[in-house]
Amino acid sequence: MRLNLTPQEIVRQDKEAIYLGNLFTVEADLNLPLEGKLGSKITWESDKEYLLTNTGKVTRPEFGKGNRKVKLTATITYGDVSDTREFEVTILEMEPDFKIVDVEETEVECKPGCAPLLPSVVIIKKDDGTYSISEVAWDDVDPAMYAQEGQFKVEGSVALTDQKAIANVVVTNKEKSKGQPVDMVAFPFDLSQVELRDDIFTANRDRGEEFLLSVDDDRMLYNFRDVAGLDKKGAQPMLGWDAPECNLKGHTTGHYLSAIALAYASSGDQKFKDKIDYMISELGKCQDALEASGKYNYGFLSAYSEEQFDKLEEYTVYPIIWAPYYTLHKIIAGLLDCYELGKNEQALEICTKLGIWVYNRLSRLPKEQLDKMWSMYIAGEFGGMNEAMARLYSITGNEKFLEAAKLFDNEKLFIPMEKNIDTLGGMHANQHIPQIVGALRIYDETKDMKYYNIAKNFWDMVVADHIYNIGGVGEGEMFKPAGQIGSFLSEKTAESCATYNMLKLTKELFRYSPEARYMDFYEKALYNHMLATQDQSGPVGGSTYFMPLSPGGLKTYDEDGNSCCHGTGMESHVKYQESIYFHNDDNLYVNLYIPSKLNWKEKGVDIIQWGDYLRDNTLCFEIKGSGKFNINLRVPYWIEKGFEVKINGIEEKIDAQPGTFAVISRDWQDGDKIEVHIPFTFRLERTPDVKELASIMYGPIVMVGKSDSNEYIELDVDENNLAQKIKATDDPLVFEIDGLTLVPNYMAWNYPYHAYFKVK
Repeated sequence: MRLNLTPQEIVRQDKEAIYLGNLFTVEADLNLPLEGKLGSKITWESDKEYLLTNTGKVTRPEFGKGNRKVKLTATITYGDVSDTREFEVTILEMEPDFKIVDVEETEVECKPGCAPLLPSVVIIKKDDGTYSISEVAWDDVDPAMYAQEGQFKVEGSVALTDQKAIANVVVTNKEKSKGQPVDMVAFPFDLSQVELRDDIFTANRDRGEEFLLSVDDDRMLYNFRDVAGLDKKGAQPMLGWDAPECNLKGHTTGHYLSAIALAYASSGDQKFKDKIDYMISELGKCQDALEASGKYNYGFLSAYSEEQFDKLEEYTVYPIIWAPYYTLHKIIAGLLDCYELGKNEQALEICTKLGIWVYNRLSRLPKEQLDKMWSMYIAGEFGGMNEAMARLYSITGNEKFLEAAKLFDNEKLFIPMEKNIDTLGGMHANQHIPQIVGALRIYDETKDMKYYNIAKNFWDMVVADHIYNIGGVGEGEMFKPAGQIGSFLSEKTAESCATYNMLKLTKELFRYSPEARYMDFYEKALYNHMLATQDQSGPVGGSTYFMPLSPGGLKTYDEDGNSCCHGTGMESHVKYQESIYFHNDDNLYVNLYIPSKLNWKEKGVDIIQWGDYLRDNTLCFEIKGSGKFNINLRVPYWIEKGFEVKINGIEEKIDAQPGTFAVISRDWQDGDKIEVHIPFTFRLERTPDVKELASIMYGPIVMVGKSDSNEYIELDVDENNLAQKIKATDDPLVFEIDGLTLVPNYMAWNYPYHAYFKVK
């Protein structure tokens, strides 16, 4: 019968005959036919091979990520004739691998006559001893229960268990004590006041600035002009995550606005100012065109329509939509940076209108709807929208913007963080770190200690129990259970965006509590992760998405895929100087030992820092001008002994305890010189969960071994003989151990390496 059919008919019939079974609830591998009944050849292509491979192998999402949809395309070929057929496959998330053994009780206060606002989630204890959160449906509350002052309990049904939640409700006219506010006591300098001097940081910065100057502004505007119906001026469309067909388009343009504003504030180069003014002027035209079309609500500006926001309010899951408020945050943050750093007034006008759009959109939604939206995996990711709206409030004084900032309170994260209970395991790292930065920004404006405690507790638990040797967090973008480091060493560890935001949080917390531990972490993450994320082949703009920490890891760089980490990468390398120094009226905090020149204009002095911290472990400072103030030198936590300070050649007796600041109080004179010697030593840092796995540290630096082996290298070392086993070379930053070459992680930008080793 086949002999009587044309190739076209054979292809058509075999195409229609393909049957894959129930694709709505897929839990097991699919059997994908490679040949039709009439003899055609069938090939398959999945748009998400990490979930469903081209051969039909299924990898179900972890519990909590939600069911995922995959587009599977069959290409049917007979002779010279071919056709395609698409299938939509829904892959079910994995079942929870735990049992709930306890539910934390909830404390709620309300005023007489006002219904208590019960949380959407409760903290649960799992059978493995860790904590998480679960949704709760509360019983109806009789209004008579809260008609007058008193106390009562409300029960609720907790998802995934038959255990009950308990809310202890206190009805009172008394205001709940929020705790004594913490004051801001240390302040960063403007970027223009700190000039980097020649070293590894300036090399990265120069590549970053050169790349930014090479960017085609019209291409960055392509998607905005497209949705606004404006002339795209012959520009090529964006690629990757910013391609016209991608639901995240626009986010890279927001990062670009921030990057050129940072570069202008740092360098004063008029070429960056010209870019800022052009981009803002053209975005203003796009916003005006969207309003004039009559299709969009007042103030809207984006690289796509309002449809994604509509669908989020209907709880549409990722990847059908892709984090619309995340993209909006990048745009708003970029506009605010262009206003504050780029001195462009129109940027604030555009941003204010956009802020009104946010308020108008969200203020009409009930709390229950907002809670569900923000708890959604990826789709509900909103970056630092709470930070951006609080920042817009601080500039404009418009109370609606502060109210809008609080509408992004995410109970799934904020409730356990306020209680200082680590529920981070299984949560998307970079979806939630910016929300904590936003919580601290709300504290800036309200002095509500709830938000400060959320931020401080989060930082403490992440740095104590969730960071890798390089200061990065997360594997496959997800936090793992506390202390689980050695168990999760892969090629997809330490997303760059997450560290970018952890550094931002660290800097902001230091303003309130200038403790050395904050800058100890900052140094670890800056030197070992951020510095190592850039493609050093030239000004190509490439950044790592993940930082591989598995044996034989090799860094790859996103140059034009426009991933989130490509966006933050544009910013990171042009603002290295932002935390080297902090100050207040009487104190200068020297946080980082990076060659630089500080113009402390409030004191009328310049302070020049030079030397090679990494190679000879010595820094020098020279005072230009005079004045009475304290210089606080960070004594790193890792130092064993020998932190030495000389002033004008004479050794200074100071208290230099590791993990503190050594304070030098003096009436400084023009020409005074300080020499600081900070001896580096080798040490092992073992992973808390797999004791035989350790990284080799040299001072603050992670030393990686040059090797393409995919198996852990075993070293015959322990804490007692490590220093004796390591041999120096002609380069002060290159060493050898058992025939293996060791280099700092940032040097291993184009060859495979080992960041962890098996040790005794």
